[in-house]
Amino acid sequence: MIPVLIPSLPETDAIVPYLRRIDQSHIYSNYGPLSRDFTAKLCGFVSERAGGAPVAATITGNGTSAIELALRYRIGGRRGGLCLMPGYTFIATAHAAVNVGLEPFFADVDPETLSLTPAIAERALSLAEGDVAAVVVVSPYGAPIDVPAWEAFEAAHGIPVVFDAAAATLNLTRVGAQPLCVSLHATKALGIGEGGAILTTDADLVAQTTAMTGFGFSASSRVSEVRGGNFRISEYAAAVGLAAFDGLDARIRQLREASLAYVQGFDRIGVRMQPGFGTEWLTMTVNALFEPAAANAVTAAFDAAGIQWRRWYGTGCQAHPAFATCRHDGLARTASVSAGAIGVPFFPAITRDQIGEVCACVERALATR
Repeated sequence: MIPVLIPSLPETDAIVPYLRRIDQSHIYSNYGPLSRDFTAKLCGFVSERAGGAPVAATITGNGTSAIELALRYRIGGRRGGLCLMPGYTFIATAHAAVNVGLEPFFADVDPETLSLTPAIAERALSLAEGDVAAVVVVSPYGAPIDVPAWEAFEAAHGIPVVFDAAAATLNLTRVGAQPLCVSLHATKALGIGEGGAILTTDADLVAQTTAMTGFGFSASSRVSEVRGGNFRISEYAAAVGLAAFDGLDARIRQLREASLAYVQGFDRIGVRMQPGFGTEWLTMTVNALFEPAAANAVTAAFDAAGIQWRRWYGTGCQAHPAFATCRHDGLARTASVSAGAIGVPFFPAITRDQIGEVCACVERALATR
């Protein structure tokens, strides 16, 4: 069997030096020295990739809480109203909106990029009956986000925009005031087990959302100034994160080599992938894109060959019972997009032979349809 994903974090020996720092400090949580060092490392890494702009971050317990806190800040604590978002996303996006008192309104996606675009969002606004309080833009599987286009959208419509960039930590080429929320889950290219972050150039946003992660306390006070909760990471999670940064260059090389092997293999047999994957950006959740009928033939062949696969976003948020009553814009393309996007085996240690076996299985399935 070829597994669809094998999460991998730094091994014990790589983490031990950081654990010894915890032993010496006797600080285990509450924004300790390792947490601060990890935050600085993350900001520096993203800033370098985003052209050197100064980036600030709030570290959270997971990616979903990052979206929640960013939304809470951007809507000013109000409750009620709609949150426009793509129907084709991981269900956490919808949960985050509901958890801050908004009702998801699902919009369609572009079939080439799998993403919500400003043009699609504008059409959806005309169909949404009610006040749209916020828009959550999703980076599908880590693909780069057109930040300037969404800055223009927000300026034109006056609706706050938040980015669910869960898998895009390696691919943030521009960071502005609009919050970019990433996941640091073990399944991501940069993971710490469980964790998340809000990345932005807005220092006030970071100050406020960081306070929200610790019961609303400011850095110098035990007075709860804003409503929040306990969304912090422990020093142990930060230790994993610092060790992950130590090995990140080697990990990126592994991901790039495996990604290019897929690009070459699928290009040879005429199978589409997300635009720019492997050559311009990297991720841990790799998809081959088919027409729905072809996808069914491929997944049947995978099952017969013992090759695991996934529809990572299922068939859309609207298909989940918890969100089945939410309104949407008709979702004209979502069904075919979700049926045709097939997650193929991918992880840092995947071999060229395994990738070749996956590509060969797809080729046979398409040839015998």
